[in-house]
Amino acid sequence: MSALARVGLPLALLALVLHVATAGRYGYFRDELYFIACAQHLAWGYVDQPPLVALAAWFAKPFGYALLALRILPILAAALTVALVVELVRFLGGGRFAQWAAGLLSLLLPAYLLLGNVLTTTSFEPLAWTLAIYCTLRIVRGGGASWWVALAVVFAFGLYGKYSIALLAFALFAGLLATPQRRAVATPWFPLAIALTFLFVSPNLIWQAAHGWPIFEVLRGDAAHRPAFENGLALESRNLLANAGAFVLEQLLYENPVAAPIWIAGIVAPFVLRSLRDLRCIAVAAVIVLAAAIAFGAKGYYVIGIYGSLLAIGCVGLESLRPAWRASAAGAALAVGLLVLPLALPVLPVDRLIGYTHLLGLTGREGPPHLVQPVFAEEFGWERLARDVARVYDALPPRVRARVTIYADTYGDAGALDFFGPRYGLPPAISSQNSYYLWGTHGDDGTTVIAIGATRIDLLRRYYRRVRLVGTSYDPLKWIVEGPAPIYLCEDPVAPLPVIWPHLRWYGA
Repeated sequence: MSALARVGLPLALLALVLHVATAGRYGYFRDELYFIACAQHLAWGYVDQPPLVALAAWFAKPFGYALLALRILPILAAALTVALVVELVRFLGGGRFAQWAAGLLSLLLPAYLLLGNVLTTTSFEPLAWTLAIYCTLRIVRGGGASWWVALAVVFAFGLYGKYSIALLAFALFAGLLATPQRRAVATPWFPLAIALTFLFVSPNLIWQAAHGWPIFEVLRGDAAHRPAFENGLALESRNLLANAGAFVLEQLLYENPVAAPIWIAGIVAPFVLRSLRDLRCIAVAAVIVLAAAIAFGAKGYYVIGIYGSLLAIGCVGLESLRPAWRASAAGAALAVGLLVLPLALPVLPVDRLIGYTHLLGLTGREGPPHLVQPVFAEEFGWERLARDVARVYDALPPRVRARVTIYADTYGDAGALDFFGPRYGLPPAISSQNSYYLWGTHGDDGTTVIAIGATRIDLLRRYYRRVRLVGTSYDPLKWIVEGPAPIYLCEDPVAPLPVIWPHLRWYGA
């Protein structure tokens, strides 16, 4: 029986069951509501992302965008990643211990659990990055032309999900050049693979070029807007040195701090073990990925795709230790993985999760316990927002209500109002952030605007003579990431909305 059938398949099925059973426990993540809106405007590209996530959301349309349908592709990607890690261990010569250890560690990796349970641009990165490294190793160990074609397809798939896989492509190339494995690129298939990759992604590149490469403005906006959480913890900073420290901390949080020695061993082992000597190109690539991410001030989750492969290599190296030592190292990492499982996968009802984090001392030391997991916090309050806006909308005189514009300053709020708003009689929302800006004003003249959010309010005050706060929307479960959302009524514009619109545009997160 093959390693895939004996180890990889059972673990992949376990991952599948865990995610399917918990996918609908909380609610829609902020970005998912935006992706649903993108799915209703299918295109080869978007201001802030490639089109894969919009296509994944579009597949859920026949099912009413139900949470499980929306998340089924990330769930399948998570299960496949676990199986692929096991196959990678087998290919590298790892035995049953290494296969089970790497498979279980990758299954319980906090970041991979999170990404498998929500649709984001990063959800497909663990699979794409692990596939790219696997194809590279097949080429290094004598694979033929078919593996070059497969590598081109994998990189194209990764680029349609998120552009950050380009960093891995550069790092792998540099790693090959820096090691004896450079001979692997001395083939006509290497430039052909590059050409194929560009050919496959050319529709998206053409879209970006036609719209002035907005993704670069988004990246600048992301770098400029890095607020701390409400508890004071800042995992991202505009200061390069501070961001480097936060980046390292995030790697430990996302990848299980007790598992860190194992994935670090994945970098070191090729320089220690003769049987893994030809993996030095991967070790060099991993160092380049991490160093470049720090140098460019990247967010911590930008490189998490690398860890499945590093765990696979590290577990192969771990297998060479004494049985007691390797069992202790793997056992401790797995124990911590299980301990933090409720923080990465919604296995608990939210009130019990809050109690669990209070028990761990993560919240409630000062004031009442709160939901402190930021991704989960972003899954609450969206329908309440639609209800609160509807109260303001319904209170308007009928002649005003017939022409009012619903404006949200962020794509998350706009996506929530578009998804939940029809239940409460709201018209479609507009927003000036990212791709929502390109979708325009729906022909509204903007005589009266209900504006949600505070980030654009100073600009709105320049263009509306009367701006008054008429309500707020607040959900205490969102405490860690954001406070009340103000709702304003803007009247008496200085110019029609199409004239004002370009001044409200903003790209970024």
